[in-house]
Amino acid sequence: MARKRLERLPCGGGSPLAHGLTTAVRVGLNAEKSGDVGRVMIVVLTDGRANISLKRSTDPEAAANDAPRPSAQELKDEILEVAGKIYKSRMSLLIIDTENKFVSTGFAKEIARVAQGKYYYLPNASDAVISATTKEALSALKSS
Repeated sequence: MARKRLERLPCGGGSPLAHGLTTAVRVGLNAEKSGDVGRVMIVVLTDGRANISLKRSTDPEAAANDAPRPSAQELKDEILEVAGKIYKSRMSLLIIDTENKFVSTGFAKEIARVAQGKYYYLPNASDAVISATTKEALSALKSS
């Protein structure tokens, strides 16, 4: 099911990483409140390159007008703030870094560090490798 959904996801262009992480936290908190899950693990496939702020991705007016774009540092700070919330929420984070090392910023690793999550560098991984990595992380989570 995950593979089919991932195949349909658009890639490239805008990267509202903070929005994606925030949405994952909200879904995780709702699942915890409903009693549907024991612990939440957020799995993120990213190159760590965000270029759309949380405000711009959630506020239609901000997206529509020509407001100045946030700086790279502002975007990073926003994402690291969300990563801190993941840690404080006692959720687990698995970052699968797809960034090419030739132009690496290392930011995906920093996100994992702030959230006290697991980090794997898998730039050209197949769906089988991503699945196996996720299963390994889930097994580790269950045994902790």
